[in-house]
Amino acid sequence: MRNYSHKKLAAFPARLFKMKHPLVNQLAPRLELATFLNKFRLSPRIIATPLLLCLTLQGCVTTNPKTGNSSIKETFKQTFASDDPCANNARNIGILAGTILGGVIGSQIGDSKTTGILLGIGIGGALGAFIGSEVDNRQCALSKIGQKYGLDMQVTPLAVSAEMEPTDKTSADTTQKVGLSVSVVDVDGKPQFTSGSGELQAEAKQHFSEIAKQYSAKEQLALISKDKTEQEKKVIFDELRKKRILLIGHTDDTGNSKTNADLSEKRAQSVAKLFKSMGVEESQLFYQGAGETMPADDNATPEGRAKNRRVEIVDLTNEEAFKLYLQNKRAKTEYYRAIDVTKDVTNAKSNAETSANTSQAETKATNKVPFNKKEKVTVTTKKVDQKTTTTKDTSIAKTKVLPRSWIDFGGAPVTRENSAVNIGEVAGTKPKFALISTAQASDMRQISACNLDRPRDSGSVKSLKDGKAFATNDHLPGLNGRSWQDTVGGNLVVLNHVAVLRDGATLANAPELKVYSNYNPNKNRNPKPDVLINPPVNTYQGSNGVIYRVFAQGAHGLQCMDILMPADSSGISKEGKIIYGDRDNTLVADFKPKMIR
Repeated sequence: MRNYSHKKLAAFPARLFKMKHPLVNQLAPRLELATFLNKFRLSPRIIATPLLLCLTLQGCVTTNPKTGNSSIKETFKQTFASDDPCANNARNIGILAGTILGGVIGSQIGDSKTTGILLGIGIGGALGAFIGSEVDNRQCALSKIGQKYGLDMQVTPLAVSAEMEPTDKTSADTTQKVGLSVSVVDVDGKPQFTSGSGELQAEAKQHFSEIAKQYSAKEQLALISKDKTEQEKKVIFDELRKKRILLIGHTDDTGNSKTNADLSEKRAQSVAKLFKSMGVEESQLFYQGAGETMPADDNATPEGRAKNRRVEIVDLTNEEAFKLYLQNKRAKTEYYRAIDVTKDVTNAKSNAETSANTSQAETKATNKVPFNKKEKVTVTTKKVDQKTTTTKDTSIAKTKVLPRSWIDFGGAPVTRENSAVNIGEVAGTKPKFALISTAQASDMRQISACNLDRPRDSGSVKSLKDGKAFATNDHLPGLNGRSWQDTVGGNLVVLNHVAVLRDGATLANAPELKVYSNYNPNKNRNPKPDVLINPPVNTYQGSNGVIYRVFAQGAHGLQCMDILMPADSSGISKEGKIIYGDRDNTLVADFKPKMIR
């Protein structure tokens, strides 16, 4: 068996780094080989399958306590997917993921393939066990706290899927737990916060204080450092301090969206401060007021709305995983309730009616009526007879026209079919390296068109250390502050400062909307826009692109618009719609703006 040089050992963490797997963040500092991380490429030709190691930890065969039957299937379930919150699932998955990755990489770095595989399995398995067991221990402890205080608590593991580059027809896909999402919901009669404020109730302070201890590096080090050397304690402590913890406040969708976002931020910040007081370093802590934008259940029912009023604790093993979480988190838009257009809860109605009333005198004078309405007109003719005088009434439909203050985009009556753009699958396609959770699918059937939706406010992710938004300048292609325009029905529509961040397809800033009616650049090179506003915007990412949903809220009859922005940098939207009118007479026109280069 040939010996391994220091340089060859260096290739092992380097290959983990090329795979962008979270194991590398633990492995490199331990081997003190970080300087070699960028020297090698991964081209796996063999997949190690050390399931026996994990199964052995559970025993050779597991018996189902309910049925009394023993089976390999039951052994797999208890090893990797046990319902027991104190099971070692994450540890076993970590061992499996680490040994598979280690075996593949080890086979490529040595003069002896067998030696390399064994070395890789040993290092990778041990590292995976450390990461996984830390998640397992926290999940178990949180479960006990929930039982102690009678909490309505939902714990969801967060994992990374790392797919290695295929060589020939060989590929491998591993999943590694890298954190937890813990939601604590208000229990009937025991609210966690004082009504309308961010102040924690006394009992809530107690249970959140115990929860916070599970995230304190000092507290956890004291629990897991028995029989460890001082060097090992330092390594463990440093790894625990890399953890990033995000406190998110959530509300249901009743009330004002902006008010909900502000209140939920105050509550998230309050819990973050409590975590700091319990020993969690403030550099690890972040908070966000998500308001109504990230529902966990159906807002159409009282029970669902109650589950949406919650505090969520999201923890990730390191900053890289934290950034991936922010990039890939998606709202469950199937829980968004459509507005009731029959009650006209948007501002479009009031604005439109105001415009109609101010132009009523002009309408009568010019023999015009509001669009889509037919006016019954009596035309009187007299046929004179020596004995009788008769009159004849006839009803005629006058030509449909808009009130003068409204802009006509040449549209057709709106329907669900002609007013929606095809966003595709809302969750989008899963990239090779992305956080995954138990639920990915979502849909927008309830809010398929912009006139069924309303502006929804959410706060940004902020650092507890300085209160500043988590820094990111990474925008989606073509959505980095550029201008987009299209001519619709003879009217020029321009959107300036269109910017969407890659993290969760989040709106970076409000745009500027300009509409020039009856646009003719040959007659007027410097026209004054008829519409000049900074409208609110919702953004939704799907497999076909990003819907950029603009709410004009009745300006000159314009209600809203949807633009399906491309996923690439082509600068040409895939499709779009402009909806205008009022609740009784709503029209839709196609809209396909291009980026101004």
